[in-house]
Amino acid sequence: MQIPSHYIPRTGRVRFLVVYFALLLALTQWPFLAWANRIEPLILGFPFLYAYLSIDYTLMLFGLLLLWRWRP
Repeated sequence: MQIPSHYIPRTGRVRFLVVYFALLLALTQWPFLAWANRIEPLILGFPFLYAYLSIDYTLMLFGLLLLWRWRP
């Protein structure tokens, strides 16, 4: 009897969220972060980079809440 790996997502929802997190995490890395750091406008008095990262991490939080909501 072979035990299934817990590293491989078993449902389509979880597979979607793995890709979702991978894309959002990629947006916080060098090529995209360098692009966001060059933009000059202020959003609510903060540099664009802070707003960009806040939105990205908030979207990750919503993904975690979805994962918690969809758990079996």
